[in-house]
Amino acid sequence: MNGLIKIAIERPIAVFALVLLAVMFGFVALRSIPIQMSPDIEKPILQIRVAWPGASPEDVDREIVTRLEKEIASQAGIEEISSNSSTGSARITLTYSVGQDMDKALTLLLSRLAAISGLPDESRAPQVRTSNSDDSPIARMALAAKDGAEVDLEKLGSFVENDIVAPLSRVEGVAEVTFNGGGAREMRVILNEQKLSQYKISVAEVLDALRSATSLQSVGDISEGKRTYAVRTEAIAYTPDTAMRTVLRNDIVANG
Repeated sequence: MNGLIKIAIERPIAVFALVLLAVMFGFVALRSIPIQMSPDIEKPILQIRVAWPGASPEDVDREIVTRLEKEIASQAGIEEISSNSSTGSARITLTYSVGQDMDKALTLLLSRLAAISGLPDESRAPQVRTSNSDDSPIARMALAAKDGAEVDLEKLGSFVENDIVAPLSRVEGVAEVTFNGGGAREMRVILNEQKLSQYKISVAEVLDALRSATSLQSVGDISEGKRTYAVRTEAIAYTPDTAMRTVLRNDIVANG
C-alpha cells in the first residue's frame, strides 16, 4: 500500500491522467447507457382462441368476440382485455395483475367459458392458452416419411397428438405445444331422406339432436365454505352405436 502511494506521489501526471480517463468514461456511460428506475415486469396473460371456419372478421367480432368479452369482463384480476378478429378465427388476450393466482384464474375462466351458450353453431369450442400467440416458437419438430413409405394420416395424427404432443405439454416450463398435419377421425351421418320426409323431420332438427346429445350439461353446484363450484357433465354420443339410437323428437299425444 505504501508503495502504491509512493508511486502516485512520484508520478502525479499519470495519476491525473487516470482520474481524467475515469471521469470521461463515466460521463460517456452516463450519456449512452439507459437508466431505468423500475424494471420491466411481464404480466401474466391467458389467451382465448375460437375458430369459426369461413366467417368474416366482422361476423367473428360481432358474434363471438363481443359475446365473450361481455361474459368474462367481470372476472377478478383482469386488468386489460384485447382482441383480434380475423377470417375464421378470433383471439382474446386477458392481461392479469402481477401476483394473481393463475391456477385459480385459469380454473375460473374455464368454468365461465363452459357456461357460455349462444355462440354460432358452426364455431368451435373456445380454447384457452397460457402463452401469447405472438411469441416466437422456441423449437419445431417435423416428421417426414421415407421414400416409398405408405403413410396413414389418421394414425399419424393420432400418434403425434397422443405420443408426442401430450407428453411434451406436461414438461415443466413448456407453455404450449401445437401441431399441424396428420388426420383426425370422423364419423359421417347419412340421412334417409324418405324417412325424414315421412316423419316430417328437418336436417336442422337432426343436427340439434346430435349436438344436444354431446353438449355440456350443468348438474348442480357444490358449496365448500365460501366457494361454490359448478358441476357439469359431458355426454359423449358420437359413436356409431349410440348415434343411431339418438332420439330426434318425442311426440307424446295425450289420450282422451
